[in-house]
Amino acid sequence: MSRVTGARLSLVSLMVAITSTISNADDWGTVKGRFVFDGTLPERPKLVLNKDVEFCGKHEPRTEKLVVHAADRGIANVVIWLDIKPAEKIAIHPSFEKSASAKIKLSNKGCRFDPHICVLRTGQTLLIENADQVDHNTAAGLDRNAPFNDLTPAGKSVERPRFAQTEKLPAQVQCSIHPWMVGWLVVKDHPYVAVTDEHGRFEMNHLPVGEHTLVVWHELPGFVQEVTRNGQSESWKRGKVTVRVAAGETEFGETRVSADALK
Repeated sequence: MSRVTGARLSLVSLMVAITSTISNADDWGTVKGRFVFDGTLPERPKLVLNKDVEFCGKHEPRTEKLVVHAADRGIANVVIWLDIKPAEKIAIHPSFEKSASAKIKLSNKGCRFDPHICVLRTGQTLLIENADQVDHNTAAGLDRNAPFNDLTPAGKSVERPRFAQTEKLPAQVQCSIHPWMVGWLVVKDHPYVAVTDEHGRFEMNHLPVGEHTLVVWHELPGFVQEVTRNGQSESWKRGKVTVRVAAGETEFGETRVSADALK
């Protein structure tokens, strides 16, 4: 065996060993929890339409400012992200490498933004798609990245250049043609972001084991601060809560949020 071949094999072995160490299951954990509404179930009235009523009206768009499941009271669209200081470095699980440069789709569909909360990382591309039979535009007033306002004709799509910097807070997305259309864009330089589903459940996978700070946000109050978690009242200043992530699964528990805390 030549020295060059031997060196290459040694390098490959070293890379395999490093990857194996990084991927060790004992080094990573998943945080799971659920957000529940505490109060009289809110109504979701139909929105007042003033444009393309014939097409949009048949989809009966409703307000998405507060979406609570009628049966189990789960709160949808609560955003949870890992709080990382500007100079801080965080280990990223190798499973996220595959999606690091992926295209993330934000659709104009049924005269609403789908998903209502769109999450992407710096390095990923935002693909704005119009699946409707009417024209839309998608505008976002970002803070650390250039704002945009893209016209998307019916049946067409447009790509946004990759975002250079993380956004501190979710940015509102609007359509000026159909002013009732509102969504949110979450841009982070790491993959540790979760959004609660229709039952209020969230899951944040492959976090490094250890103590972390999570930030909890909802579009009505902004930061979620006054809650009852696992039966105990808690105050999260600026939505920040500390969690100790263990290998395997860490149960964040059930978090109840009152109607007053979501105003």
